[in-house]
Amino acid sequence: MGGLHMRMGMSLGMRVEQSVEQKLEQRIEKRLRLRQRAFALRMELVQALRGERYVPKGDCPRCNKKMTPVEIIQGFNRDPNDFTTRCSNRRCRHRFAPILVWHANAVRAEAPFYCAAQTLAQLPRKETLSPERFAREQQAVYRSAIVHYGGIGQAFRKIGIAYAFKEVADPKRKIKPFLGKLPDTVIAECADVSVYAIRKMRKQLRIARYTAPKNLN
Repeated sequence: MGGLHMRMGMSLGMRVEQSVEQKLEQRIEKRLRLRQRAFALRMELVQALRGERYVPKGDCPRCNKKMTPVEIIQGFNRDPNDFTTRCSNRRCRHRFAPILVWHANAVRAEAPFYCAAQTLAQLPRKETLSPERFAREQQAVYRSAIVHYGGIGQAFRKIGIAYAFKEVADPKRKIKPFLGKLPDTVIAECADVSVYAIRKMRKQLRIARYTAPKNLN
């Protein structure tokens, strides 16, 4: 009888452990989907502001896993000297270099995609470059800064360096469709305007502030 009780207890314990692991995986998956939705909307805002569409690409050369942009960003190790991301396939975890693809006026181009830390590490002594020259001579740094920070000027600000050039013309007109759909702070960063200006504009238009979705439809 004691052996039967022990086996039943072990079986129950395994089921409980499996249930806990399953719920944890579901929460992780939900958070990932929410982040992917937020990132996609942020890139739509960038496209509206700049007329360019940005898509980080990462296809693992070992297992052929097609990673999402959020998975690529999460896979970086924030080492300024390591330009690889980690495959999100749990059975693989291979490290490889992702790329950044952008589309503008029916033209497609690509460059290496850097993480936020790698991008900032390469900025010093480049603040005299105009946006046009920066995009031409430092494509990977310039484009990666747009993805992570909304623009090169915003990236320079992160390391305490002033950037004298303006990148986006008439940003306030272009951000109206995104008010309330993204946090005011995100819109302000991408448009390179103050959070106060975004908040004031949103209130004047009687648009409710952004709240994080609790469920995914």
